[in-house]
Amino acid sequence: MDRLTGTASKRLLAACILLAAAPAAMATLPTDGEIAVAEIRRRIENRDCTGAIERLKEGLAKNEAEVALMGGSMFEHGVCVRRDWQRAIPLYVRASEGGQQEAAERLAAGYADPANGPDAASAIWWAWRGRDFRLEGCGVDGKMPLDPDRLVAEMGKWPATQLAYCVYVAGVMSTISAEMRYPELAAGVAVGGDVSLRFYPATPRVELQQTGSQDYELVGYFAVDRLRDRKRKAVTGGFANAVGEVADRALKRYPHPAGMPQDAVIESRYTFYIK
Repeated sequence: MDRLTGTASKRLLAACILLAAAPAAMATLPTDGEIAVAEIRRRIENRDCTGAIERLKEGLAKNEAEVALMGGSMFEHGVCVRRDWQRAIPLYVRASEGGQQEAAERLAAGYADPANGPDAASAIWWAWRGRDFRLEGCGVDGKMPLDPDRLVAEMGKWPATQLAYCVYVAGVMSTISAEMRYPELAAGVAVGGDVSLRFYPATPRVELQQTGSQDYELVGYFAVDRLRDRKRKAVTGGFANAVGEVADRALKRYPHPAGMPQDAVIESRYTFYIK
């Protein structure tokens, strides 16, 4: 029997994804890893790949989780190095073990990508360890798998349509949460907002609804024009645009499998706030 026939097994009620930004005058001191990542990015922008790789190696030697995440992304996308998914994997694992949830999402997204294999069990395992995957029909006893071998054994009982569904949803939702970024215009004028997402895997399509925006206190010295900028549509409507752009990329990344349950709907909410 197809285990995707129950509505509960097809509806993902993900935890709210929080994306924070801090005004420069209020920002906490960056960690050593964050400083290293900023330096690596600056060298990449200046086309100094030799310097970027040297700084990457320094950060990895110090076990900086943020640098491991950056290194995984560089190998995954071929930035200053030859693209090599197999070399990206251990760096993402190190980053995840160091508390970088985005790394788990990038592992799930990468393992679900046909360009890298795919590896269905690894995609589902890592998707559960990200921020945006809580699909009961894709776990063990409806919960996050804690034993890789038990997950593999459970997956062996799934019909092909269930396996394809779980991997597809894991890839799309993990890509969205991994690649989501705070809109720069909104962060610059201390504006936050909420976006609700509904993903219909059978179509496939995504519906977005921005449920409002919120002005946070501007700190330090600022021009009066910044107050007017808060009301610009490019600022107040930028949150839905940011989610939509990432969602479009995620849908294009993965081939749409046949046999998706027609009434399946995946729901998630993204909250952008100033801390």
